[in-house]
Parts: sequence; C-alpha cells; structure tokens
Amino acid sequence: MHNMEFSRIIIKPLLTEKTNILKSTEPRQYVFEVDPKASKHQIIEAFMAIYQIAPAKVNTQVRKPAKVRTGTIHPGYTKLTKIAYITLPAGKAIAIDSESAQELAKQVQQPAAPVAEKAPAKGTLKEASKETETKKEVEKPTK
Repeated sequence: MHNMEFSRIIIKPLLTEKTNILKSTEPRQYVFEVDPKASKHQIIEAFMAIYQIAPAKVNTQVRKPAKVRTGTIHPGYTKLTKIAYITLPAGKAIAIDSESAQELAKQVQQPAAPVAEKAPAKGTLKEASKETETKKEVEKPTK
C-alpha cells in the first residue's frame, strides 16, 4: 500500500462543533477522515497535493470498531476509522466547504482592519435611562 492515490488517502473532512472551533482558532486545525492504512507521511503528501500547503503538524487517532445493537443475538460493529488532525502554519487557511470558501474570499478581498465603533450620543442614553425609571415607578404595585 505504499503507492496509494491521494484521493483515497484523505476520504472526507469531519464537520462537527469541535472541528469548527479548531478551524476558527490560531493555529488552525482541520480534521479529516483518512484511510486506516495511511501513514502520517502519506497524509502529509496527499494534503500538500490537494491544498498546496505544507502542514505544520499532523496527529492521528484510530477509532476502533464499537458494538452496535442490531436487535438480534449477534451485535454489529461500526467500521474502523482513522482521523487526522492537520495543523496549518500561522496565518494559513483552507476552504473545506462552500461557507468557508466564501469567508476566505471575503478575507482576501478585504483585509482585516480595526473597526472603531461609534459611541451613542449622550442625550440618547439619558433619555433612555429616564424612560426606564418612570416605567419602574409606574409598574410598582401600591397596597
């Protein structure tokens, strides 16, 4: 299995809440389901061929088959899967799905700049606080 095709090494990206958090923090980590027989070196080569970025680090995790209830005496089992956590160098990102592709396109077109928010005018704050005080007085029940 030394000469596996790159399309067979990286099977699909895993999209869960945890992986979304890993994608949004620096350094960015992307999680893929990979062929259980693939080595870390093969995963790195396949990732570089597909995304043209050399990963900073690759960690793998093997998920062993788990018992599944089938309603019969003999239990079923899930498939053996291998997960690759691929860490990119700082400042690099890739697009896995259509939403992340649109976000990357926006970031490339408009670089991030500090945005100064306008403070509301002083008069509007005082008026709002006066209105809430009068409402509180009206809402109090009298005995």
